[in-house]
Amino acid sequence: MPTWMTPTLIRPLLCSLLQSELSAYRDVSLASLPDAPAIDSLERLYLASSVAAFFCLHETGVEDRLLMEESVEAWAALIAKAVAHTSGLVFRTSGSSGEPKACHHRWADIEAEAKALHQRISERTTPKRVVAWLPLHHLYGFMLGVAYPAFNGIDVVIADKTLPPLLEGDVVVTVPPRWAYLAKARTDWPSSVLGVSSTAPLPGEVAETLSRQNMAAVMEIYGSSETGGVATRFRHDAPFTLLPHWQRSTADTLTAADARAHAASLPDRVAWEDTRCFTLAGRHDDVVSIGGVNVSPIAVAREMEALPEVRQCAVRSTSAGDGQMRLKAFVVPAESSRHDVGERIDAMLNDWPAAKRPVSIIYGDALPTNAMGKVTDW
Repeated sequence: MPTWMTPTLIRPLLCSLLQSELSAYRDVSLASLPDAPAIDSLERLYLASSVAAFFCLHETGVEDRLLMEESVEAWAALIAKAVAHTSGLVFRTSGSSGEPKACHHRWADIEAEAKALHQRISERTTPKRVVAWLPLHHLYGFMLGVAYPAFNGIDVVIADKTLPPLLEGDVVVTVPPRWAYLAKARTDWPSSVLGVSSTAPLPGEVAETLSRQNMAAVMEIYGSSETGGVATRFRHDAPFTLLPHWQRSTADTLTAADARAHAASLPDRVAWEDTRCFTLAGRHDDVVSIGGVNVSPIAVAREMEALPEVRQCAVRSTSAGDGQMRLKAFVVPAESSRHDVGERIDAMLNDWPAAKRPVSIIYGDALPTNAMGKVTDW
């Protein structure tokens, strides 16, 4: 029963969700949408259903009332009343390959994480304001930009395209690619500013640069859309330490450290140093996180092989500028497509999301393999 979910708080969250859903519905980039786009009747139905699913409004019976209201403010007011009687929120995984998975997070678990984040951040600084530069409708954006500050009574500023002027005691929360930008674009920070990075590993060189720029600390969060925030670390070469609301159950599962009936499976293989600290030892699957988006190189290779110009394809992750993870591909062209194949494939991939578009493509007569016939790196 979250009393902190006010209409004022819900409005920017709602706008973030609506922009993302309309972008997906129209199959256009977010950047191409105006701030207040006109929508038709079919888009209105789609957006209302998306909002109802996200806020679990079906549990209250008020979902149809969204169609009776004409403004975002009215929707926010309706939702603020409804969430007092709902079980939680439904977020979706950020995968670019396959159907996004719905992940239901109960209010009790959201509040436990918000409290745990405050405990961990308060170990390094006294937070005076949160500056959130990330999409609020994703789990990490909601937890860091909405739940954490609101539940703990901290002021919050939602940044759009750039950061506002920063103040002493700010907690700046954003994603690794933006931290890489800030590490180059800024040379120093106001006193006691703490950074929080989430969604993907923070490259070591970025973390080291930020640590030399007068920041109080940079906290990296480990977790997923399914688990929420699990653990944190303040140095890129240090193990992760479980947040206070989690405890180890088995080698790859966690349970709530309080009375909540809650468990989670870790998305990665981990090596435990003790009951609270661990290091990562690789994913259970082939998924990599690129700019906060989960991408399967195998699935991307299959998509590329579906192109008429491609006979065979292998895709792997690679380290690009600032240590950011991207994809690279090795392509064996179809016999009929050898002439100018690179230009034609590049043109086809221009419309792909950045996270799954290879930044480097090598062409050859056969995939590189070892003596056992397994594909090797190139």
